[in-house]
Amino acid sequence: MRTRVAIVVLAVLTNVSPGRAERRRLTGVIVGIHGEPPSTPTLEIASKLETRTVRTDGDTKYLKWITHHPWQQDTKASVKTLTEGLCVQVELRSGSSVAKTIRISDEPPGSLHDPCRVPAAPEKSRRF
Repeated sequence: MRTRVAIVVLAVLTNVSPGRAERRRLTGVIVGIHGEPPSTPTLEIASKLETRTVRTDGDTKYLKWITHHPWQQDTKASVKTLTEGLCVQVELRSGSSVAKTIRISDEPPGSLHDPCRVPAAPEKSRRF
């Protein structure tokens, strides 16, 4: 009996429609900033799947997104750090398009450590 209940619960949990799931985290490149800092700008962020508009407010936290050594570097950032072309990871508030936290990469776009960099496709190996 316990096995059947466990199987039914597992089946229900795995059949949650991904279309209905709320996406609360978005990673992409800033393609537009509307409103001038130090106000609360609205951002256009292009991810691999879509371009979304994300609003900010006075409670939005800004952090430097550290992707490689030295890990102990300062993580402070501000609204003034936002620049078109930089990679960001945005955590949205539940049920809204307002950013709770924005992690801002300071890596140059396309560089080795840029979190939004698309790796080159591997070349086909040739057999001789």
